[in-house]
Amino acid sequence: MVAPIVRNRPSQSSRMSIFNLFIRILLWPIRYFLQLIFPPLEYDGLSPAVTSKAAEAFSAYLTQVVPTVSHLPWATMGFAACKNEALHSNALLLVYLHSPLHRDADKVAAKFCREEITSVLANPHIVPLGVSIHSSQGAQLAQLLNSVAYPMVAVLQPSRGNSLEVVLKIQGPVLVKLSPLALQGHLQNTLQRFEVVIAEQEARRIQREEENQLRAQQDAEYEATLEADRRRQREQEEKQVQLLREQEEMEEAARREKQAKESRIDAARSLLQDEPKEGNVTQIRFVLPSGRKIVRKFNSDDKVKLLRAFLTIYFHENNMDEMPNIGLSTNYPKKAFNDESDYDLTLQEAALSPQAVLMVQDLDA
Repeated sequence: MVAPIVRNRPSQSSRMSIFNLFIRILLWPIRYFLQLIFPPLEYDGLSPAVTSKAAEAFSAYLTQVVPTVSHLPWATMGFAACKNEALHSNALLLVYLHSPLHRDADKVAAKFCREEITSVLANPHIVPLGVSIHSSQGAQLAQLLNSVAYPMVAVLQPSRGNSLEVVLKIQGPVLVKLSPLALQGHLQNTLQRFEVVIAEQEARRIQREEENQLRAQQDAEYEATLEADRRRQREQEEKQVQLLREQEEMEEAARREKQAKESRIDAARSLLQDEPKEGNVTQIRFVLPSGRKIVRKFNSDDKVKLLRAFLTIYFHENNMDEMPNIGLSTNYPKKAFNDESDYDLTLQEAALSPQAVLMVQDLDA
């Protein structure tokens, strides 16, 4: 079976694009010829340079209408720059569309040079812009502001989304018949309402800043409290670790001491023999630091270190405080047996035979 051949037909949008391109190509010579016959005028175009020149031309026109005014607060830049300034500084944008061919054009323009009006226009919350409707900038503003009569004055207020909204518009015969005082009243009322809005915005901004500061302070206090809790917890953990380490060290020291004690006792047991009954016997009377006396017999050829071994075992078996470093001495004559060189002396060599009284001291006490 042979599959049918599907042919894609050009869509309507593609046909319209081709048609528009054809028309542009066809009309381009005519447009070029018209530009040669009718070249662009001085104020044609919406570039910053052209719009600024149009605004400067209007300011120059006002000085011709009222030569006695030395300074006028009108802007000398285009609408786009004035809009950016109004949005940036949160100010009103006043737009005056001048109609040069209107029979009362000079009369209305002179109103805006009166002290009553210039004092309002000099307010830092107003950006005044004047432009002729015969310029490209003026034609654009006339369309943008839906102007139906001239001359016209409109006040635009910043709104959300970096846009402007019209809050006052006076045009045509109403503006022509309006007295300077009445026009001043309209402008001042609009300015006062806007200043109320500014005050509310400023109050909300200050409130937001205070709330942010309070929130930041609360966050800082919370972080400080949290850090203090963490520090206390770390200190407790470190203290517990230290206590555990000290306990382990104490247990280790006790274990080592016990091992040392057991080693001393075992060593003493290995040295000590049973008490002799007969033969070459020496009787030793030990006087403990508490005053207690112990009598025990040894062989005369036993060494002095056996006396220490006997005392070690005696203290252990009678649950007495141990003396790891036992000192032995006689009173008459005064002699001590505390050097290691004395340990290997026999009792006879140490002049302790056949009997002697030894004072027992704790050398570590």
